[in-house]
Amino acid sequence: MEWVGEPSDENELISRLPENVIHNILMLLPIKDAARTALLSSTWRRHWRSIPQLVFDDGFAPTEPNDKLVPNIYKSLLARDGPVIKFVLAVPGLNPCHEIDHIIVHLSGIGVLQHFTLVLSSKDSHSHSWYRLPSSLFAAPRLNYLKLERCLFVVPPWFVGFGQLKKLRLIRVNVPSDFCENFLPKCPLLASMLIVSCTGLEKLELDAPRLKLFNFEGEMQKLCFKRTPCLSVLRLSVYGGLQNPDLAALLASLRVLERFVVASESLEVFGKGGHVSTRLPSPHCRLKTLCIYLNVITSLGERILVFLISSAPNLHKLVIQCMVSRRNQLAYNLATSIGTLLEAAHRRGPCLQHLRVFAIEDGLGAPLELELVRFILATAPNLLRVEIKPSFLLCSRKVFEFMKEVMRYKRISKEAQVLYDYSEENHSHLCSCCL
Repeated sequence: MEWVGEPSDENELISRLPENVIHNILMLLPIKDAARTALLSSTWRRHWRSIPQLVFDDGFAPTEPNDKLVPNIYKSLLARDGPVIKFVLAVPGLNPCHEIDHIIVHLSGIGVLQHFTLVLSSKDSHSHSWYRLPSSLFAAPRLNYLKLERCLFVVPPWFVGFGQLKKLRLIRVNVPSDFCENFLPKCPLLASMLIVSCTGLEKLELDAPRLKLFNFEGEMQKLCFKRTPCLSVLRLSVYGGLQNPDLAALLASLRVLERFVVASESLEVFGKGGHVSTRLPSPHCRLKTLCIYLNVITSLGERILVFLISSAPNLHKLVIQCMVSRRNQLAYNLATSIGTLLEAAHRRGPCLQHLRVFAIEDGLGAPLELELVRFILATAPNLLRVEIKPSFLLCSRKVFEFMKEVMRYKRISKEAQVLYDYSEENHSHLCSCCL
């Protein structure tokens, strides 16, 4: 950014804007471009040094190696004229170093930090190669957003809590075993939490009265929603040795749940608990959106899927996303009993009476998909759309056969439309079934 010729009144208009407006403009720019404005004048240098937000993420392309990048960032922090409210350090390939300690100590000491993100990489997955957070981070009283990746999360004994924390994101973090006892209760306003591929946790007993969104992916021995009266969005991908899994009990404890996203691995885990019934003792009337990520599906997983569908009488949207590769496609195609199970559940009590949208993403035209489409078209009186996006693994001929088969099915709803998101250039190859 540079002036062309002598500064004119028009060029000076932006400089006359209030400082908070100029800060908002600078925060919309990539951080390198925002930094270059300091070359314009001493006034703009002051604006740059007092900007309350510093974001070093994927859009930041450093010219120096990582071992010099973080020290330079720390030096720029020391030269600032104003406090930093939001700080993001998520440069690709960034490894732990001592200067990150200095940055965190400096930001926490000011006492106004509200948003902190630290994403690190590592050459291996061993915990000893992860970055140990300095205890000073836990002394940031105004923190309301915290995201960490590849860190050791050690809560100091003097920690009194994050009284303002609303969003927590932990990805590949080593979490202490007493996380639920000594950390969560001290975050009373926590409304959104994501835990992905973390280690150290053997059980999650959530006591979070303000929690509205919970996203979990990883291994777990015990999962319990002890006190989550506001939880309305749940995304779950549990694998490993979950002890005494009971999906019915889990859903019964979440009476305000409106959106449930679950992976097929979780269906299998909950199915092994032996508590597979046709539907909940009392219907889950708040549940409006159900999204299932299918990888490998067995007859046990089918029964859990039917249980979920038939337990939500007010379901408005049902999404099946097929996370299927060539390697496990055969196991997925072998699932064939879903239609019989659904029809049996429907005879015991109508389901899908309020369904508006049914979507299949990355569909393969497998028996399970076709049976679901057939059943839904035949039993959902208020259905508006069936949206099908064929997988790129299918050749053009198989996609056509998929479409042709679906068009044969009867529809109980006069307004139901079957829509295809189909790009011929993505399906012009020959798959194994055509060879």
